[in-house]
Amino acid sequence: MRLPGVRGAALVDWTSGLALGTVGDAAGNDHETAAAETAELARMAAEHPTFTPVGAAEGPPDAKHGKNPPVEDVVVTTRTCYHVLRFVETSFDSSVLLHLWLDRADGNLALARLRMRDLTERLVLE
Repeated sequence: MRLPGVRGAALVDWTSGLALGTVGDAAGNDHETAAAETAELARMAAEHPTFTPVGAAEGPPDAKHGKNPPVEDVVVTTRTCYHVLRFVETSFDSSVLLHLWLDRADGNLALARLRMRDLTERLVLE
């Protein structure tokens, strides 16, 4: 995946905070710390009922969406960069996310979100 303005990316287990893979620079210069902090933010978004999709049924989850977090993306903007967290749907527990760090001056947030969506749909984790 080639995108203008990408500073770094990581595949993170958001339930444990472990970086499963990294490329490029790390926000804060430490991939493991960035993964742990990213996971903390992801857990907050995925586990709180405030972010449940409108019209989602209460009770047991259905077979198609039951194991997947209700959130697709989390976007954090600063004066100089964007952080995009994209949850990866898997056949087991969907505990993985892709964290993309973009330079705000050179990056294209909309394009990054579209490319991340396409990439995570093709990603196979076993």
